[in-house]
Amino acid sequence: MSVSDYFSEFCKNLKMSDTVVSNIQSRYKQITKRINIDYYNSTSDTNHSLYVGSYGRGTEIFTSDIDMIVQLPYETYVKFNNYTSNGQSALLQEVKQVIQKTYNKSYIKGDGQVIGINFTDGIDFEIVPAFINKDNSYTYPDTCIKHLEKYLY
Repeated sequence: MSVSDYFSEFCKNLKMSDTVVSNIQSRYKQITKRINIDYYNSTSDTNHSLYVGSYGRGTEIFTSDIDMIVQLPYETYVKFNNYTSNGQSALLQEVKQVIQKTYNKSYIKGDGQVIGINFTDGIDFEIVPAFINKDNSYTYPDTCIKHLEKYLY
């Protein structure tokens, strides 16, 4: 075999199998659909979500975790931002409970900025709820930062 053949084989071995990609896409769409049902009264499996991280950039070669952002309505931001304490944590718990309606047998946790779902095949998802700002940047909940604010001021 030539160097070119070896390199082609090497690149082929780095790619995820069609089954893995199909499972990722299916779960992504189910998570997105659940968010849209509960927050937007829509059954879309594509609106209000975005692949991010190495999978979103197309550089993921291992399926350790799939990162995604789910955009929530501004009204949800206002609701939790008006809490006198633990609003960020309450937001993560609410989104976690929403996702559990679809994945009630999977291990789901809320921590810091993310809701994590661990699947038995080793493909884990990390879901970050976010609110879009007027300048198209995002605001993210972060229970760790909110918790630390009382010590910083």
